[in-house]
Amino acid sequence: MEPASYLELRRALGEISGLIFGARILKLYHMNDGSIILKLRSDSFSGELRIVPGLFFYLVHGGYEKPIELSQVGKMMRSLIEDMRVSGVSLVEGERILIMELEGRQRLNLICEFLPKGTIVVSDEAGRILACLQRLEMRDRRIAPGEQYILPPRRPAPSLETLKEVLERRHAPEKKIVSILASEAGLGGRYAEEILQLAGIDRSRKISELSAEEVSRILEAAREVFAMIDNGQPVVAFSPDGVVQPLPYPMKIYESRGWRFEKAESLNEAFRISYEHYLASMLEREKRRALEEKLRDLEKRIEERRAKADELSARAVGLRKIAEKLFQASGQIESLKHVPGKHDIVGVRISVDERSRRMLVSDDGVEVELSLDEPVMRQASRIFDEAKRVMSAAEKLRAEADELGKRAEKLRESMRRSAEELLLRVSARIKPSRAKWYERYRWVITSEGFLAVAGKDASSNIALLKKHLEPDDLVFHAEVRGAAAVILKNGRLSGERSRIEAAQFAAVYSRAWKEGLRTMTVYYVEPGQISFEPPPGHYLPRGGFIIKGERHYIQTRLELAIGITEDLELVYGPPTAVAGRAKSYVKLEPGSKQADELVDMILKKLLSGIELDSKTIRGLKEQIKEIIPYGRGNIIEAVEELGIKQ
Repeated sequence: MEPASYLELRRALGEISGLIFGARILKLYHMNDGSIILKLRSDSFSGELRIVPGLFFYLVHGGYEKPIELSQVGKMMRSLIEDMRVSGVSLVEGERILIMELEGRQRLNLICEFLPKGTIVVSDEAGRILACLQRLEMRDRRIAPGEQYILPPRRPAPSLETLKEVLERRHAPEKKIVSILASEAGLGGRYAEEILQLAGIDRSRKISELSAEEVSRILEAAREVFAMIDNGQPVVAFSPDGVVQPLPYPMKIYESRGWRFEKAESLNEAFRISYEHYLASMLEREKRRALEEKLRDLEKRIEERRAKADELSARAVGLRKIAEKLFQASGQIESLKHVPGKHDIVGVRISVDERSRRMLVSDDGVEVELSLDEPVMRQASRIFDEAKRVMSAAEKLRAEADELGKRAEKLRESMRRSAEELLLRVSARIKPSRAKWYERYRWVITSEGFLAVAGKDASSNIALLKKHLEPDDLVFHAEVRGAAAVILKNGRLSGERSRIEAAQFAAVYSRAWKEGLRTMTVYYVEPGQISFEPPPGHYLPRGGFIIKGERHYIQTRLELAIGITEDLELVYGPPTAVAGRAKSYVKLEPGSKQADELVDMILKKLLSGIELDSKTIRGLKEQIKEIIPYGRGNIIEAVEELGIKQ
């Protein structure tokens, strides 16, 4: 992905500066990709600013999944700027450098460089560097804690006037026009090529070769490009081989190379979509490497088993052939027992050794030993039995190879589907839309990022399973009559943590809670094991379904967490799933306190130090009342700021 130009950053900043200005920095996160996320809140905005050194920045009305651990430099930067307000935000004229002025305990600057060696710096009011994401040593400046922050040598911002001066000056007549536009006019390679394509001028032409009419065409094309950068329809561009690039408008150079365009609401949104696709592709590459290694191992094991099966089959056929010939010529062979030496009877080679009392029989590369002290017919019968055992072993190996082949095909299917799943994993959780299908049910996002959805009653259990169950899902159900059916979407790809959390979700919304149990056994099965048709002569009650085949069991505690996020949204589910998303939460267990009493207690703990209007509080009470299983329970623990401070 190519970094944003100064002109693109200027437009993107214009789109979001009103939301950033005056916002309070609640938290800073250092992400695994090297970017920094600032969690911001103001009277008009609640969301996150993602700053990607060397590329661009963008704002989201929502949030991302965060790493469990915060890096040392992340901790240092967080301690410096947490709880400060953004009092100013601007781009350095002509440079891909964003400066955010912060006010709070002191005045600080957060400096974000989108140059090739990108970094992020926190400096004091005098310009002394307090912390930086990466230490950099350059020809004309040094970025490290304790150093004075120095801007790169200043240069004018790209403009029509600057371009006109450069074209008139022609101080390097042998230089190609594309290089002149890219470097001296400050347009960069993409816009230099775009202007030349619109002007109909070959990029390899030297500046000295241009006529006055061609210079005029370049200036006219540049005027059009500058206008489109500022006011065009932003798009996300996808190359034929999957590369993604955010653009302020559908550029001709990309169109001519076969790229396709998808419209975005803003350049800020194009930055977000593109970067999430980029992150997904990086994760997919890592996952693909791991899957390919597993696939190679499976294919090797398949090949080994099939080769061994072929070898055993050939031996079984050979043994059977020898046994048949021994039966056929048993009398002749018996007469040879006292005749030392080598013989050939019915195509079988026989070597008799009286001293060892052994007879070696061979045919087509298969050899067996016979005893001279035992009847040939009896030994031939044992050879028949051995041939059967060897053939059975061969068939077992082939069955194992076939099973490994199915696993290999699942891996290939996983590789084909991974891009979409990984994109979901790295995408921002934009403010939830009530139109989402799963919001008609109970649902939770597991700590690994998988969606678990539970029915609310018998009829919604069946509706959930019939309408939304897909081949890669898993179905969970408590081992008790009267329990929610829970679908773990893409559960076959989930880890153990997600399966345990889905099981706990299923246990909590089962009759076990009403009965006051502390633990419950939950099983899970694959979609193909679910049937809605009773066996002949049997009756299936309303809301029932049949499970076929093997079940996988999980023993889990009945605990439910209800929490509130920084955005004052309720989240609920297994405590381990809620902990990473909630600012604070309470844990419930089965008990005797009624919902009305519990709701007041829960809200008092969740909203400690937060003032809300009566209408909002009434809405939260209704939501919590619906969440509490069977309308009763006990509070066992309240946790503040878990999953927020790292």
